[in-house]
Amino acid sequence: MIKKFLLPFLTILFVVIIGWLCRGCFVQLSTPTDADALTYRRAHLALNTLDPAHGSDTSVNSAMSLVFQPLLEYSYTERPYKLIPGAAEALPTCNEDGTVYTFRLREAYYVDDPCFKGKRRRVTAHDFVYGWKRLADKSIGGSGYWIVANIKGIPEFSAKSADLMAELHGFTENKKEELLKERRAELYQHEVEGLIALDDQTLQVTLSKPNNQFLWCLTMCYMAPVPPEAEAYYGKQLAKHPIGAGPYKLRSWQRGYEMVFDRNPEWFGWKEVDFNGPEVPFETIRYCIVKNALTQWLMLLNGQLDFLEQIDRSNMDVAVDPEKGLTDEIKARGVKLFVTPANKVYYLGINTKDATLGPNKKLRQALNAAFCSDAWKKHYRGRAERLNSVVPHHLEGALQTPFAYQYDLDKAKALLAEAGYPGGIDPTTGKQLRLTVEVGNDSADTAESMELLASFYAQMGVKLEISVNTWQALQDKIRSGNAQLFLMGWVGDYPDLETFLQLFISKNTPTPNYSNFTHAEVDACYERAVVSRNPEEITACWTRIQEIILDECPWVLLHSAIDFTLVRDRVLNYMPHNYPYGMEKHYRVKNPRIKE
Repeated sequence: MIKKFLLPFLTILFVVIIGWLCRGCFVQLSTPTDADALTYRRAHLALNTLDPAHGSDTSVNSAMSLVFQPLLEYSYTERPYKLIPGAAEALPTCNEDGTVYTFRLREAYYVDDPCFKGKRRRVTAHDFVYGWKRLADKSIGGSGYWIVANIKGIPEFSAKSADLMAELHGFTENKKEELLKERRAELYQHEVEGLIALDDQTLQVTLSKPNNQFLWCLTMCYMAPVPPEAEAYYGKQLAKHPIGAGPYKLRSWQRGYEMVFDRNPEWFGWKEVDFNGPEVPFETIRYCIVKNALTQWLMLLNGQLDFLEQIDRSNMDVAVDPEKGLTDEIKARGVKLFVTPANKVYYLGINTKDATLGPNKKLRQALNAAFCSDAWKKHYRGRAERLNSVVPHHLEGALQTPFAYQYDLDKAKALLAEAGYPGGIDPTTGKQLRLTVEVGNDSADTAESMELLASFYAQMGVKLEISVNTWQALQDKIRSGNAQLFLMGWVGDYPDLETFLQLFISKNTPTPNYSNFTHAEVDACYERAVVSRNPEEITACWTRIQEIILDECPWVLLHSAIDFTLVRDRVLNYMPHNYPYGMEKHYRVKNPRIKE
């Protein structure tokens, strides 16, 4: 009863305190101007780059998608998700065997920048060629090579860039940079067989073999055009000076504080907007760098944010009622709730090269059977959904039959005995079996969830020990094979089962196949599915892969995520989207110039 009365009081108190502390960082709500009314604010974690070659992080992609315009993008409104033209005039033409794509570019111009020396610079097919070569360039060290690796001639180009790096070994850093700039310019003059600008506005891409996921990948900021002038002018500082032709342009970036973007009037999509109408786009977007979940929550309640991507577990009781609706207290603050299944899975990875777990399938199955989904869902207060496969259930092709090793403690104990550990006792030592799980942060939420997981395994006699690492240290342990168990999540890159099933393919070891899982039939089915033009064959392959993985248990299936997103009432035309990058261009706000 005390808690019931204290929570609203403490919430109000914190809101007042946070508002006072942040009064210098945000526009004062008491005296709004037209500029304030046309500014959209949301929180983000720290961002470290705006270079398309390094666009692997979701927060980074959120920012880059405002600035850059790839060839294709997702329709904002259509479900199932559908591709529509972006920088391309239309969807590409393709030859019969699915290997040659031809794109015609629409007329578009980059934002004004000193690198263009006062000239108005049009986006050309040559800029896409240059940007995609950067993904294969070892001297850039980007993370998007996997997208372009299937383009004819790209592996050879990448090998040449590696040779270039080897030639510079032993030089001082300054000399290395000088030589690298010179030799990279020479390298980029070499034509790549499958990546050709037929003219300024026509791009032709030839794949070594068909790939059904290739067009989905063209929505990513990895695949944005990069004008060579920008890299020549900024060099290593290109990551801080994004030059794009997207809906917004970067005005300022204060590391660890905020990013500010202004609407780019050159973007083609604004031509169809009535800026004198009752609802207009936001002129300014502010990304406030706020790492603490409680601070984000209080800033939203105080009107200093328009959007909260996910309600923290600790605030679910205050914000959401038992029917998954918004509580009256939060509604009164001018906030709407959107509850949607996300394209994210969370799992306990099992290192299949580990001496204890790798050769013992029964032990891996027992770990799954001891995991109590109901208790886990209760712990996450509605933000977690049971997994019956290694993909979210709402994706087309996901197996819907109940997982054979879902929670059953008696079955878990029996499997543990069959695995050679009756009662959880290791026969080689006569002591309790001990397993170690590696986690990548020391947050209270992670600690509590791992304590809950440990309690599940204690019930069948297994001791789970928790090892806390930095995120980088966790990655290093996984890649080196020194993680026995590890807590991990995966966000699907596109609405295709392949984006999740690729995590179990032998050639993708150690990343993204962190579990080092190897299975010849899985590999063969995967290779058939990604090139097949037969929908029935593709479905059969994805089904068989899921069946094998669910039997082999290289993961403990934890949950797929449910997003509880909060949006202020003033943000109009908001729609939840599993691929929300750059979707702020579709948001609207009442035109402050039209007085009621």
